[in-house]
Amino acid sequence: MAQMPQASVDERSLDAVPNAPDRHKPVGFILRLAKALHTYGVPAYELETTLSACARQLGYGLQCLSLPTSITMSLMRKKDHVQTFVIRVAPGEVHLEKLRRVSDVAHRVMKGELSTADGADELQQINKARPAYPMWVVVIAFAMVSASVARLFGGGLNEMIGATSAGLALGLLTIVSARVSLLAHLLPATAALLSTLVAYATAHFLPGTEVYISVVSGLIILLPGLTLTIAMAELATQNLMSGTARLFGAGTVFILMAFGMVIGNHIADVFSLKDVAMNHKVIPLPDWTEWTAVLMGSVALFILFQARFRDAIWVIAGGFVAFAATKYSGIYFNNAMTAFLGAIAVGSCANLVSRFTEVPGATLVVPGFIILVPGSVGFKSLTALVEHDVVRGLDTAFNMTLVGISLVAGLLISSLVTLPKASAVQELDTEL
Repeated sequence: MAQMPQASVDERSLDAVPNAPDRHKPVGFILRLAKALHTYGVPAYELETTLSACARQLGYGLQCLSLPTSITMSLMRKKDHVQTFVIRVAPGEVHLEKLRRVSDVAHRVMKGELSTADGADELQQINKARPAYPMWVVVIAFAMVSASVARLFGGGLNEMIGATSAGLALGLLTIVSARVSLLAHLLPATAALLSTLVAYATAHFLPGTEVYISVVSGLIILLPGLTLTIAMAELATQNLMSGTARLFGAGTVFILMAFGMVIGNHIADVFSLKDVAMNHKVIPLPDWTEWTAVLMGSVALFILFQARFRDAIWVIAGGFVAFAATKYSGIYFNNAMTAFLGAIAVGSCANLVSRFTEVPGATLVVPGFIILVPGSVGFKSLTALVEHDVVRGLDTAFNMTLVGISLVAGLLISSLVTLPKASAVQELDTEL
């Protein structure tokens, strides 16, 4: 889920496609806006709504179908002039700063404050922008997120050290995979294998470590829990093809990671690392360390998702709101109800912030949902199934589904389901 090193601009740009529409023309701008929104992690329902509103303002009718790996658009003008385009795209990755800038370009074009030519040039500048943080800082952020999640999962100091080691290994592996295409395709399985071995090796030198907490915490940033939640949101908003494709994509990642962990367990067993690290009781830490962990994790997430430094307070706020909502509602309710209330709290806060400031709601929603999403639950379910514990695996999978549905319901109720704020969107909804 974190922003990974990007391919070169030429490989990603429509300018490299022969006979592609001129970027400075309205059609060229719309195509590039669609690709930019998709690239930086916008769900199908937001992308289609934004493009439809923008096309309407530019004098075009638009029918759009967004899928995780492609976008199909038909642009219509008077006298039966219809143009249909199919764009092949990679699954989007969350990049908060670039998403904010692309969204701002779309809004300004819809309001007539920016021409399509200037808007296309700004999109090109956004695409060429270098990462906001150096790679060594990103690697440290991986470790910080893993350590904080280990504490939130009930781990002690040993588990946090194990998760930190696994997170560092994952961060380094991610950088290498960006330069080796074969490794990039095998990243989920390779990451799970590496994190498992590193966690067991750390536990060998720190007796009393609960390895499973270290492994899952080390992998948390790659677990597709957020993807799973977006898939359910797309299904709930009748984007059935996109939601189904994204759902199966998340399932594939879960399977690959479970496979990698099982292989890691077998290797650890061969080298007698598994026996040393089994059946240990976690040494609890004081309650105040949970809030420190949330702060540390939120700071790391704003680095991983490439948010602006001045938006750090909102990213941290999203993490604290999510944690506080789940912590205190969990005293009275079960997991599904807790997730539902947490999603309402995060979504409502994000909606209010986006209405009264220039900060997009995703700045609060994305880090908040890292705490809320059921990625670790789904991983636990698959590892149980792989180990032939069918009853526990199916029960955990059912609980994961309930939590995911609860998150989507809470998000929809909080009304954070549309990206654009321009009046054109309201006109579009009225006429439809």
